Amino acid sequence: MFTSFGSLALAQSLAEEGASPSPCCAMMSDTSKDTSFDYMAALAQSAIPKNAASFFVQAVNQPSPLVAINVKRPQNPGSVIKMITSFIALKTYGADYRWTTSFLSEGRPDANGVLHEPLYLKGSGDPQLVIEKIDELTQNLTKAGVKQIDAPILIDRSIFKDEKQDAASFDGEPDMPYNAQPDAALMNYRALNFQFEPSTKQVTLVPWLLGYALHNNVQWVDGPCPNGGWKSTLSLNVNDTGANIGGRYYSGCGVQSWHFHAHRMSANDYARGVLAGLMSSADGLSASIPSRGNILDSATSPTPARPVWTQPQVLDGKTPHNAQVLASVQSAPLAEELRDMNHFSNNVMARQIYLSFSVKEKQQGNLPESEAFVHRQLAAQGLTLKSLHMGNGSGLSRINQVSASDLGKMLIKSSSDEAFVNSLARLGIEGTVKNRLKDTDMVGRARLKTGTLNDVRAIAGYVDGKSGTRYVVVSIIQDINAQTPAGKRVHDVFLQWVGAQ
Repeated sequence: MFTSFGSLALAQSLAEEGASPSPCCAMMSDTSKDTSFDYMAALAQSAIPKNAASFFVQAVNQPSPLVAINVKRPQNPGSVIKMITSFIALKTYGADYRWTTSFLSEGRPDANGVLHEPLYLKGSGDPQLVIEKIDELTQNLTKAGVKQIDAPILIDRSIFKDEKQDAASFDGEPDMPYNAQPDAALMNYRALNFQFEPSTKQVTLVPWLLGYALHNNVQWVDGPCPNGGWKSTLSLNVNDTGANIGGRYYSGCGVQSWHFHAHRMSANDYARGVLAGLMSSADGLSASIPSRGNILDSATSPTPARPVWTQPQVLDGKTPHNAQVLASVQSAPLAEELRDMNHFSNNVMARQIYLSFSVKEKQQGNLPESEAFVHRQLAAQGLTLKSLHMGNGSGLSRINQVSASDLGKMLIKSSSDEAFVNSLARLGIEGTVKNRLKDTDMVGRARLKTGTLNDVRAIAGYVDGKSGTRYVVVSIIQDINAQTPAGKRVHDVFLQWVGAQ
């Protein structure tokens, strides 16, 4: 994910960190005999100013840094801020915590299994209420004796403060899935996934939204994938009532997915489509559009596994105090959710988790209270991070900031937390660092989180040196050239230098 950020030029150089060059940096020069691992030389060879980059290295069992260059100045770390969201979440809830989403009603199903009273879906802020979990929830209604629903479904989102949201405000790209806004009952990230399958010449929509009109005019062509990429010969127009798909799709592109944020639909309209789709077909998870043609509604018959919903209408509502739980579904444990969030840098999940902090203390999620909660929790752990401003907790923000040294302190503190460390991707193996340094001896020797914005490149985590020592590493580059190949090389060389220790 990339977006336009104004550069916050760093005014503090190494010389300003102290009266003379730090012993850590002399050590850096002495121990780096192989100039291919000289990251300061790599920085000098780039177009990035020296004072725009910070570097922090400290052994987890040592009291002071091995390297500390420009580490005091607050910088925008991009998605690396998710590490602090993860740290606070584990300290607050524990690795086994699960969110619970429930259906409640003031009534019970009659002798024929028909529910006549309104059904309330009470949101808990689950960061990963994906379509499979929603399907499990609807099937649990049937297990509770509900065979038919003759009433609307009211969604209770009250644990998150109702604030005006604009999906285009951050970068003018509201269609991008990372711009989905927080929602206490966020379903499937409010995303539409169009899967192109050349072997069957079909486009599959996940999730299936009942009543959503799909028009497929794709020409399926045998041949190599275009140089411009698989999307370059396609057109996809998505609106609140349906999608029009056209252009040419080449067999050499294989199976591909095109993800959209359904921002043109209201949250309730999206929820109605998802729930009605699930409760109206044998397979409500997806719908395939033939090689050429249209789909307006699901053509299959309802299944006994889910209730029949005779009045598919979704409204806002507050759950009555006397409502009883009819069915529930739990999220995966927090440790698993953090792995998904950090490995793939899921901004939507991070924003949900961050808002949950103020729900715990104030019973309603909002950004200022979550920020205050984070600082109180850090203080309880003996950490005072004066440079820290969390923004929205995901890194998708122009105002989040932290210094390399403050982030390093938190990483030292969390180095023995197995759930935290395992939430970070293994270098060269998985997540956003799957393709980094794959042809080196660094593969599997680091657990890392990356941050990328147009003017920001950041990397932080743990590197195992050849000596057997584990090091905390942090480096943030904030400059217009951060996203150039030269900027990436600076961090690759930096990681190799630490790995050589």
